Amino acid sequence: IGNTIEVNDDQVTQVHVMNALPKESAPLEIRCNSADANLDAKQLKSGYDYSWRVEEETATYFCEAFWGNKFASWHAFEPPRDANQKRVFWLIKENGFFLGYDNSSWVEKSTWETE
Repeated sequence: IGNTIEVNDDQVTQVHVMNALPKESAPLEIRCNSADANLDAKQLKSGYDYSWRVEEETATYFCEAFWGNKFASWHAFEPPRDANQKRVFWLIKENGFFLGYDNSSWVEKSTWETE
């Protein structure tokens, strides 16, 4: 008789949005939602992380970010791209929005727009 390893079928993806803007800059305002979930708007200081659990793995989570006179919108969680990932990381910097799955390798996915 060996050890039994239980498989957890309801492993939920955790999405992290991290503010990597300059330390003394204005806070980053983030609003995210899906068709079924309307998450609270957040004010993130530099260095802070906003995270949530994806409750519906088939839902796309759409986010908007506002920083001074700059804004952007992007899909923080897209089922075809992210459904098999345990964690989805977004690093928000002065030069854009970067996606990673290991919190160390990044791919630029979006840039800021101005009004």
